Amino acid sequence: MPVLLTALAVIGLFVWWNWGRARARSELSSRLDPLANKVLRRRKCRWRPTGGSGALKEFRCESCGVTAYSQRSAGPAECKRNLRSSL
Repeated sequence: MPVLLTALAVIGLFVWWNWGRARARSELSSRLDPLANKVLRRRKCRWRPTGGSGALKEFRCESCGVTAYSQRSAGPAECKRNLRSSL
């Protein structure tokens, strides 16, 4: 019984904390929770060419480690991280 009450309390605190962060983020600015923003934010992809020639050039993202191919010299326009799990 004490384990069940502890689990319910932890779940309740997590829901309350998550709701408070979402409300603060929508109503005020992101300056209220700078630590969570630094830890949980998603970094933009920085594409670096890995070599190769031809129509499609191979690029590797320094942020998430995904390999992608593009015809552009700057690399792909969007992150391909979500495609990794679908293959």
